[in-house]
Amino acid sequence: MDEVLGEIGRVLREELGMQLEVRPGDDLVRDLQLDSVGLLTLVVDLEDHFRVALKEEDAAVVRTVAELAALVLRRREEAAAC
Repeated sequence: MDEVLGEIGRVLREELGMQLEVRPGDDLVRDLQLDSVGLLTLVVDLEDHFRVALKEEDAAVVRTVAELAALVLRRREEAAAC
């Protein structure tokens, strides 16, 4: 989980220019104020970095940094099982 959280933090800092400390409980929209472009940038980077595919319906259940990290880990385990 730490690896995914670290990558989320890196993308937010380096790709989106955020200067705040990202916490697992942070809401992606409310606390981090990510708009659709920011969310897309974050998702695409995570997909590329971890070699996973995140589905559009996943967006309905992901609200926090921790939920996004857990989703990436699940997709990574699913991909490894194939």
